[in-house]
Amino acid sequence: MKRRTVWLATTAAALGAALAMPRAHGQTGQALRRVGVLRIGDPAAGTAGSQALIDALQQHGFANGRDIVLEARSADGRTEGLARLAAELAALKPAVIVTYGPQATQAALAASPDAPVVAILGEFVALGFAATLARPGGRVTGVNFLGTPLNAKRLELLAELLPKGSAVLNLGDPGTRSQPLVDGIAATASTLGLVSHTAYASAPLEIDVAFATARRLRVAGVNVLGSPFLDSHRVRIIDLAAKARLPAIYQWPRTAREGGLMAYGPSAGVIDRQLAMYVVRILNGAKAGDLAVEQPTRFELVINLKTAKALGLTIPQTLLLRADEVIQ
Repeated sequence: MKRRTVWLATTAAALGAALAMPRAHGQTGQALRRVGVLRIGDPAAGTAGSQALIDALQQHGFANGRDIVLEARSADGRTEGLARLAAELAALKPAVIVTYGPQATQAALAASPDAPVVAILGEFVALGFAATLARPGGRVTGVNFLGTPLNAKRLELLAELLPKGSAVLNLGDPGTRSQPLVDGIAATASTLGLVSHTAYASAPLEIDVAFATARRLRVAGVNVLGSPFLDSHRVRIIDLAAKARLPAIYQWPRTAREGGLMAYGPSAGVIDRQLAMYVVRILNGAKAGDLAVEQPTRFELVINLKTAKALGLTIPQTLLLRADEVIQ
């Protein structure tokens, strides 16, 4: 069951004008420029995990192996490997580095003093990567994931499944923590009448500890906050939530398709296409600090009724009618 997705206004101008800019790539004898990709990533993600980005770049005239060489590095779901991988990319002298999350972005900036960075982040300004969204001013631009409002919105959606006054665990990542995020979650929980607890995990075993904490606190649901690290371990989180018989809501729509109960956020493929447009502009001579940070414009709510049935949950009809996709 699908419904038309809600569209929100973007805060930055569209980058379509970049496609009309003259390009100098593909000339005979010209050295191919390298595009680095750095992410915490799924184990063994590698270049295969960047296929959506590769496809988007090719649509804009930059074919991998013909005009550019895409060098992808994935830290196998562990943040401690990012510095080494960033150094590997820096040694290749990339024309631009695409990063997923603040840990990867910081590692790329530290390892490569000159390369511009195109990032997806929850909080560009609050985490110190941009002066303003309209004019970042440094070496980083990209897509602002709306971390604070989306995490709060997911808490609202989860609350529709729970009795009034329930306790909820917000499972976060210390690398993506910001004061606006903390304040936003607290304010939303208070408005909804929820008892809000937060646990942070930056290593796989800490996720297990967080769910042990959830059982001890007798929470009624889990709000998995936006985080590249937590997303890379989403299979583990889905399994732990099932074993604890806890409803949980996630960042990316694909997670509900993979067995999570609910997910609300933008499509990962759409984000990759947005990132590709920034790469195109930088390869054509633009400076990252001059390119306004964009925000996603399309969000999907996906609900997995198979998971709901396994948990013994009945999803309210009012919530099902708002879903963009319901997995039977």
